[in-house]
Order: sequence, then C-alpha cells, then structure tokens
Amino acid sequence: MPAKSKHMEQRKQRIANAKKNARLAGRLRRRRRLQALGGLLAIAAVLTLAYLLQSGFFADEEPAAEETPTSEVTDAPTVESTESATAESTETPTAESSETPSESETE
Repeated sequence: MPAKSKHMEQRKQRIANAKKNARLAGRLRRRRRLQALGGLLAIAAVLTLAYLLQSGFFADEEPAAEETPTSEVTDAPTVESTESATAESTETPTAESSETPSESETE
C-alpha cells in the first residue's frame, strides 16, 4: 500500500529499519551469550582437567608385587611348605598323642 506522502513513506521505512535492527541485535545478543557460555564451559573443563592431573587421578598405580624387587624377598614360602602346613592343620589329634604323659607327670 503506497504512502500518501513523502513523510509517511519515510516513516514506514524508519519503522521497518528499526524492526530489522532489533531482530539483528537480538540474534547478536543470543550468539554472544552462547559464545560466553561455551567459553566458560571450556575454562571449567580445562581447570578440572588440570586439577585432576595434579592430584594424580590419571596416574597408573603399580601393583604391590612389583614394588619389592625379588632379590630383596627372603621369606617367600615354597609350594611344598604351604601344602604340608595345610595338611598338618587339617589332621585331627590321635589318641596316642593325648595319652602320652608329660615330663612333669612321670617324675
């Protein structure tokens, strides 16, 4: 619909330009907010990663068996001694061993 006068035409153009600028400004505000949020998340991630690295969260802990060299181990039980110890502990006492008098009783 054409404007009736030059002033009305200019007024319509100003209003259209103001609406267009308002839309563009809104888009820019939203984009800046998202960029700021992304930046804050990136900073938080870097700080968290740095803290975890300093606290040793990612350090590989070696098993306890590898901490002591085998040359320093002196009391390593052998397979035979562990088998004989388990066999002795499972035996029941015989009547002979309970009837033998002690040295103090025989004197």
